[in-house]
Amino acid sequence: MNGQVPAENGECLQILNYGLGEEYKPHFDFFPPHMVDAGKGGQRVGTFLIYLNEVGEGGETVFSKAGLSIVPNKGSAIYFHYANEQGQLDRLSVHSSLPVKKGEKWAATKWIRERNIFQSY
Repeated sequence: MNGQVPAENGECLQILNYGLGEEYKPHFDFFPPHMVDAGKGGQRVGTFLIYLNEVGEGGETVFSKAGLSIVPNKGSAIYFHYANEQGQLDRLSVHSSLPVKKGEKWAATKWIRERNIFQSY
């Protein structure tokens, strides 16, 4: 990707809420290659994650294979991509959300596809 992503390549914004003790186990945001729907924008290639509140304790986003942990702070965001221009997927993008230990966690996620999600092929 050249850093220029058309708005039409973005999925609808998803709002996430984690209550006390809730977490999201390690996962990839891209689809298994055999399950990619070319008619719906193709493969996911990036994630934009926006933190909407201060979490009392816990709720960090962790990239275990990359050795990175991000503390959710209201108004901060992260972007990560996991496919290069040849469509090769990066296994280092596996990530999780640690359990919320105090309070709750609100976030918004925007997934980016390789092509316009509104066009059929």
